[in-house]
Amino acid sequence: MKKYYLLLQICTFLLLIFISPCYAQRNGNIMFHGAIKDKAGNLWFATTGADAGVYHYDAATKGFTNFTKRDGLCDNNIGSIMEDREGNLWFNSENGVCRYDARRNDSAGNGNYFTTFTTKEGLCQHDINVLLEDRSGNFWFGTNGWGICRYDPRTSATTGFTKEEGLGSNFVQCMLQDKAGNIWAGERAGGVSRFDSSSGRFTKVSSDCLSSQIMGILEDKKGNIWFANLYDGLCRYEPASGKFTHLTEADGLCHNFVTCIYEDKKGNIWFGSDAGNWKTEGGGLCCYDGKTFTRFTAKDGLTNFNVWTIVEDNDGIIWAGTKGGLYRYHSPSGKFIDYTFKLKSSN
Repeated sequence: MKKYYLLLQICTFLLLIFISPCYAQRNGNIMFHGAIKDKAGNLWFATTGADAGVYHYDAATKGFTNFTKRDGLCDNNIGSIMEDREGNLWFNSENGVCRYDARRNDSAGNGNYFTTFTTKEGLCQHDINVLLEDRSGNFWFGTNGWGICRYDPRTSATTGFTKEEGLGSNFVQCMLQDKAGNIWAGERAGGVSRFDSSSGRFTKVSSDCLSSQIMGILEDKKGNIWFANLYDGLCRYEPASGKFTHLTEADGLCHNFVTCIYEDKKGNIWFGSDAGNWKTEGGGLCCYDGKTFTRFTAKDGLTNFNVWTIVEDNDGIIWAGTKGGLYRYHSPSGKFIDYTFKLKSSN
């Protein structure tokens, strides 16, 4: 009987470990999931938890505007953001995707012009993790369990890709089209798959340095492809040689749980990581200049070490979104400044 109660206590403890962070995220703490700089130089931040929706940072006024369901946003929990060739902003959620036409939002504030797309409007699935527009103008939607859906806006034709079409997993976390036109898909519990346009199928990419869960894919200025492994550091692919290179904490990376990846104007590669506990300094932010890693911690003003998105503004300043707040790098002091308080003043 004592063994039974001991087992019950252990199970309850483990359950609290996994549930409590999710509960707090949904009901109190804001989590920054994605960020982009649009063609006008403004920043957009996707968030989940606390019904925060999307934050827009105006490069001219330096002010924030908060968009939620009350403004027409499809959901208050947004995973990522994409800007299409026409300047529309797209946001993904568990309840479909929504498009924001900034050009129709006049100065009088007569409308924000959000349009929502779900399965009713022809979307293959409504639970979307990631968005991509390719060079031909097709939209690719990576879903949470149903593979990838490709939509041709000229013909309204949709094509679905699942494990039957070569994907390693039907849970797609991230996508990239490289300079050569290849479509790469990073998956949850599936690794990486690459689309072969000649066969119309995906092919699994095999490498010892690619883990099963890929959180981000980046092509740098040199043409190398970087993969962020949630549990196993970084993997860099050099197309010219076909070589894969594995980078981990042993090479100076701040943590092996890599959540996001970004390249700045100078060609530095930034990596965010999640140590699982915001007080654990093993996570945080790293900058790689091609030779060495520079790590940013509490002494540099980064008091939350779970970094999930990185973006650079018009002034070359790096912003980092975390599980709990938003930080902006302050060049004169060489420290990150907590900008979370400024979000509260947004309208």
